[in-house]
Amino acid sequence: MENMEKLKDKKILVTGGAGFIGSHLVNELVKQNHSVVVVDNLSSGRKENINPKAKFYKADVRSKKIAQIFEKENPKIVFHFAAKPIVEDVYNNPFDAIETNVMGTVNVLEICRQRENLESIIVVSSDKAYGKSKELPYKEHFPLRGDHPYDASKSAADLIAQTYFKTYGLPVVITRFSNVFGPGDLNFSRIIPGIIESVIKNKELLIRSDGKMVREYTYVKDIVDGCIKLACHKKSFGEPFNFGSKNVFSVIDVVKKAEFALGTKINYKILNAAKNEIPEQYLDWTKAKEKLNWEPKTNFEKGIKETYDWYKSRHFES
Repeated sequence: MENMEKLKDKKILVTGGAGFIGSHLVNELVKQNHSVVVVDNLSSGRKENINPKAKFYKADVRSKKIAQIFEKENPKIVFHFAAKPIVEDVYNNPFDAIETNVMGTVNVLEICRQRENLESIIVVSSDKAYGKSKELPYKEHFPLRGDHPYDASKSAADLIAQTYFKTYGLPVVITRFSNVFGPGDLNFSRIIPGIIESVIKNKELLIRSDGKMVREYTYVKDIVDGCIKLACHKKSFGEPFNFGSKNVFSVIDVVKKAEFALGTKINYKILNAAKNEIPEQYLDWTKAKEKLNWEPKTNFEKGIKETYDWYKSRHFES
């Protein structure tokens, strides 16, 4: 990654760096010999995900301890991944999730506001921040109007991040990912980990929705590439960037494509029990392509195979 040179000799702090996407980012940064600090409360992240060459602090992003970590480590680049990531969990416990996703973001940004010489703060939002829209694909200028607890928490955190740029001049940029998949995701309520679990364990796949919901699936390594490019792009402060792929499928399409890629039959059952979910959602990522020279490089079949191989090689730990 040619842009990595611009981050050399700068300490990088990653909140949520023990989580699925955050740990992939940390691994790539460490691989490129950067000094990385991971902050995670391990509520959804896993200790075994933490790169041994990164410095780790167990802390909640809502706590005052975060300010002490910033003071001690003095990072120049911050990636804010920490959040409650599972839509169903947020539905069942909205207060804790909204407090984490919104006030945790406020806490991190407020600490950053008190510090000098921060060069870049990448706040991770989501395609869910857009809420429901009749116009597709979703573009960065679309309004943010999530109406599910998870979606609303991402809308709020996204707007707050923009506010800290507009009001205080903080060097914030915002990512909005589509559905991310790849090695290391152990949230089996998600469709791709659920598919792979059903294949390896030869069990029935339970599909919460009606199977017709359309989403965009982007491989985790492509997302990491986009995040790093964004951290190096100083002309985009205050702006959001969509990161997606060409993998726009219904849930049933995902099952069929996984069957083809893995050469197996998947036994599934449609529960049709999903509540208030967006029926169709995919992103226009032209802006990232034009401004950052970013585009996804991993096709769906290759991504599924690499993900399956990762689970298989680890004897399917859970």
